[in-house]
Amino acid sequence: MKYFNYPQKNLCHFFLFLAAWFLHLLSTGCGILEEVHSSGKDEALQVLATTTHLADLAIQIGGNQIEVHALMNPGVDPHSYRASAQDIRRLHQADLILYHGLSLEGKMAQVLEGARHRGKNIFSPCVGLPTEKLIFAGGNKASIDPHLWFSPDLWLDCARALTYRLSQALPEQGDTFRKNFLSFESSVKEMDQWGRSILKAVPLEKRILITSHDAFQYFGKHFQVQVVGLQGINTMLEAGLADRTNLVNFIKRHKSPALFVESSVNPKALKEIAKESGAVIGGTLFSDA
Repeated sequence: MKYFNYPQKNLCHFFLFLAAWFLHLLSTGCGILEEVHSSGKDEALQVLATTTHLADLAIQIGGNQIEVHALMNPGVDPHSYRASAQDIRRLHQADLILYHGLSLEGKMAQVLEGARHRGKNIFSPCVGLPTEKLIFAGGNKASIDPHLWFSPDLWLDCARALTYRLSQALPEQGDTFRKNFLSFESSVKEMDQWGRSILKAVPLEKRILITSHDAFQYFGKHFQVQVVGLQGINTMLEAGLADRTNLVNFIKRHKSPALFVESSVNPKALKEIAKESGAVIGGTLFSDA
């Protein structure tokens, strides 16, 4: 860590903590997420969530009143995930299917639409949020940044929507779901204040996060951090030579000491850029998984 002065060191530590932020935040009171969260009840509502983020959210709100399964395993990139024959069977068996939408599960869109046409109960707590709260890639109104979970405020909006939908599915448990939401809301706000207090030690001009792809714009907007991703919001789009050259020049110009790879994105390109620019790999972040 000899490369960092005091404020930069704080920032490096903060981004490393970011990797565990929502894993800690969303698991408060229910332990680390496993593929299956069982209620212990034979007739519990069977919920199948496409991503680990949504599975976490369902566990937080549903608690022991529902049984939650995650379609994608930890570490899987939802942008490139293709549904298997077993996945389609699991979709058919679920009482409620939760999906993120906003093109996050890009290669699963047709499968999810097919489930809807077959009459399955399918719901996204993220679709339908006010457009003024969303970030659009490159100013393109047709391309919404789907990485909402990095905004404490937006993820709470998603939690509210899910609370309402679960209360519709199990009205007798509505009070329990609302109580669980209030507990979750309190933990989110507590973590939000923790993050802001950490960043107070870092000057605005030093708040630069350079990483694999553009997954952290909501985080950057909320905490006033400039986010620079090698790739766009979709990991399926590879960065070109010009993108790499521009990023190397940016790092040298701003004297940025560290880059951060992501657990669900191949780190090869960013490691090569680190060598060329003289920066170091500061750690691994959890972005899409």
